[in-house]
Amino acid sequence: MSQASIQVKQYTPQIPLKLVKNNKEDKFADYQSLMDFDVASRPWRETLAHSFKTDKELSKVFGNINPVEEDVYKVIATRITPYIAQLMDKDDQACPIRIQYVPEQNEMDVAPQEMGDQLAEDDMMPDGTSIVHRYPNRVLFLVHNICGAYCRHCTRKRMVSDPLNVISMERIRKSVEYLREHPEVQDVLLSGGDPLLLTDDKLDQVLSMIREARPDLKILRIGSRLPTQLPTRITPELCQILVKNRVTLLNTQVNHPKEITPLFVKHMAMLRTSGIMLGNQSVLIKGVNDSVEVMRDLVMDLVSNGIRPYYVYSMDPAPGNSKFQVSYDRMLEIYHGIRGWVSGPAIPTFIVDGIGGLGKMPVQPEYVRKQVIDGETKLLATNFEGRNADMSFLLGE
Repeated sequence: MSQASIQVKQYTPQIPLKLVKNNKEDKFADYQSLMDFDVASRPWRETLAHSFKTDKELSKVFGNINPVEEDVYKVIATRITPYIAQLMDKDDQACPIRIQYVPEQNEMDVAPQEMGDQLAEDDMMPDGTSIVHRYPNRVLFLVHNICGAYCRHCTRKRMVSDPLNVISMERIRKSVEYLREHPEVQDVLLSGGDPLLLTDDKLDQVLSMIREARPDLKILRIGSRLPTQLPTRITPELCQILVKNRVTLLNTQVNHPKEITPLFVKHMAMLRTSGIMLGNQSVLIKGVNDSVEVMRDLVMDLVSNGIRPYYVYSMDPAPGNSKFQVSYDRMLEIYHGIRGWVSGPAIPTFIVDGIGGLGKMPVQPEYVRKQVIDGETKLLATNFEGRNADMSFLLGE
């Protein structure tokens, strides 16, 4: 990777404002009408149509909603499903759900290290495709640029919610052809945007195209936050499509125990009973999950519901994300605070995604390390309680 490719790039919002404004009619008159809205009994697309899209809509239902200028919506649109809104505290701005979804004016404060394509995905995308080929035998396949709800900490603000950056069927076909021409690829991750925001028919079509082109593909994964934003998207019909196309794993993003609701558990269980492996990729977010206690509860709640805590990511330096950033030292403290205190299967890998396309790199304390003591090299081991043992016999002769 050349030095030039990892320079901070100027970020210019691309979304035409006229395309992200909401309908004129109010969907909810007040907080009570929101709480009376029965998400569980409605088709998921009907619920999605009742989403909040502006700070003005939110302020009619919630207290302490700060007004934002229209430029905020040019960077990334706002969409908060009724399901998410029902999880939000009515007045508390420190609510961990509100922090993730409610737009704030300081998103326009871009730090020097922040850039639109901080992971150099565009540089690793073959012409005409929506494939990101960073690793030798696996690829990221972007199939949609729209999400069910928009996280304010999004890493792909440069493309998601942008109506001028739609991933066309032609790009998808060229991407599938790329997979056909590269047999070394054995692992494909569908992402976006959110793949599950596609209709059942469209998703089935894309998955079938991949399987037809590469029947030998070992792993076919989907990354989707829709299960935490609108669990009713998981239906028996969707499960049948995933099973038919031999989808191996679905990773979602749960960042706080409050997001593990009975409705979420019920619909994720549909995937489990269909034979789909489930994983979770959290993002460390200041004020949401940057405490040992919250992270302990989160990972244990996930495992108890059959969801593997896979990764915990450091915040990517996308434009406006510095306010969410958790320091490296704090990451180590949280990791150390959960290891030994939660079940082994509940311990995720903490990750830094290197800017410039360096890829994912694990972050963890040195529990076993070489140390020179009185001129002699020792191998010391430290457990979760801070107790030490001399393991120098492992150094050999």
